[in-house]
Amino acid sequence: MKTLRNTLMAACAMTLAASPALAGKDNDTFVWATSTEMDTPDLYYGNQREALITAYAQCDSLIHRDPETNEYQPLLATSWEWVDDKTLEMDLREGVKFHDGTDFDAQDVADTLNHVAAPDSDMKIRVIVDWIDNVEVVDDHKVRIHAKAPTPAAFEYLSGTSPIYPAGHYDSAPEVPGADGTTRRDWGAVNPVCTGPYKLTDYQAGQSLTLELNPDYFEGSPKGKPSIGKIIYRTIKDPETQIAEVVTGGVDWIWGVPPENAGMLNDMDNLTVVSAPTMRMSFLALDAAGRTGETPMTDIRVRQAIAHAIDREAITENLVGEGSTVQKSMCVSVQFGCETDVTQYPYDPEKAKALLAEAGYPDGFEVPFHAYRDRPYSEAVLNYLRAVGIKGDLQFLQWRALRPLIAGDETQIAHLTFGSNGMLDASASTGYYFQFGPDDYARDEEVRDWLTEAETTTDTEARKALYSKALKKIADEAYYIPLFIYGRTYAFNKDLDYPVTPDEMAHFYLAKWK
Repeated sequence: MKTLRNTLMAACAMTLAASPALAGKDNDTFVWATSTEMDTPDLYYGNQREALITAYAQCDSLIHRDPETNEYQPLLATSWEWVDDKTLEMDLREGVKFHDGTDFDAQDVADTLNHVAAPDSDMKIRVIVDWIDNVEVVDDHKVRIHAKAPTPAAFEYLSGTSPIYPAGHYDSAPEVPGADGTTRRDWGAVNPVCTGPYKLTDYQAGQSLTLELNPDYFEGSPKGKPSIGKIIYRTIKDPETQIAEVVTGGVDWIWGVPPENAGMLNDMDNLTVVSAPTMRMSFLALDAAGRTGETPMTDIRVRQAIAHAIDREAITENLVGEGSTVQKSMCVSVQFGCETDVTQYPYDPEKAKALLAEAGYPDGFEVPFHAYRDRPYSEAVLNYLRAVGIKGDLQFLQWRALRPLIAGDETQIAHLTFGSNGMLDASASTGYYFQFGPDDYARDEEVRDWLTEAETTTDTEARKALYSKALKKIADEAYYIPLFIYGRTYAFNKDLDYPVTPDEMAHFYLAKWK
């Protein structure tokens, strides 16, 4: 790997010549970049962290959770109460306008939530909306959300991750060919129209997205009044080019700075470098259920061998860097119900080889290995697997290419990440991966039933006990292999007053120029 110094020598001249002089305080334009190609800016239909970040900046949900205190605050809803254990009544804010100039009212809430909650909506993270039976309009500024069952995590689902669009928003969704020869509506092709601090003015799929300040953003929002005039997101796939761009001023903000580069960037007068923990976890999803057929992954000994083969501590310390921690369970410790006292698989390559031999693979085997994010981390995992005889064929794809393979029963091992959408409840990840949705490669009915009960009981201690049982069995069976919780090292323009928060949301609406 080239050092930062070599990177700058190779890339800075090109960057200075090629990059438009848009970024920075003088142009009141905040430019940020990651390697991810955003496949849609609609949070409901693209679960990439980048879509979530831009959604927070341009959209409002009914409830706001303060990123520092975790307190629930009124946003589009001004007050709420449970009428009974399955009926949530909410009073809505008056005088709010969408970015297209239309007035916000109760019909918008009902239309948005009823659409995404419908079983055929193709909404990606179903746990956010699956609890909703229907939303009823009471009057212009009051709705009732009828839940299918008591839902203790309802406020989590309604804060941040559930933007509200104008009624009829999805009516313009185009029809596109489906995999089975029929057609389907591409809901994610409709750009969001929201009420938030910034409004979407340009979106180039896979390349860039532009937000401009909303001068009419309503007074009294817990998000506050936005300050910076324009925010631009750019896809820059090469991490070295990202570094060169932030050094030369073509970009104001990057994250995921490698540990070996952080110190040198910190020495530069024009940059601030900060490391912080996140809620994003990295893990291996293994086809324990045999969705791809009868493969080695259906044998618990193989799955346990994979777990023992990987030195998670070394990857976390030497590669992921400051702020990261070894992941113990399929959740994040700060989330309600996250049980971390589960079976662990310490690094033991000899035990891994013995388990493989016991399973009938003394010489190992070959297997496709799918990944989509942070390639150096995936390659490190692969090197450990190869050392015990598991020869992974790395198939590194963009998320929009990998996602259909996962849903279509075509991945035996997938190196994935999940950020829980910032939700402080274990249901964020457990509901996504272990309740028989398209991403569930375990298909354990007992685990599913425990989790379903945990999501529908209001007894706090009972919920904890149910999550504990489910997460312990997931670990015992080595259905998925937790790797690490990301730490993020940020490098950004010294002129930027940017609050780093532990939810990895990148709340750009709070950023200001110094």
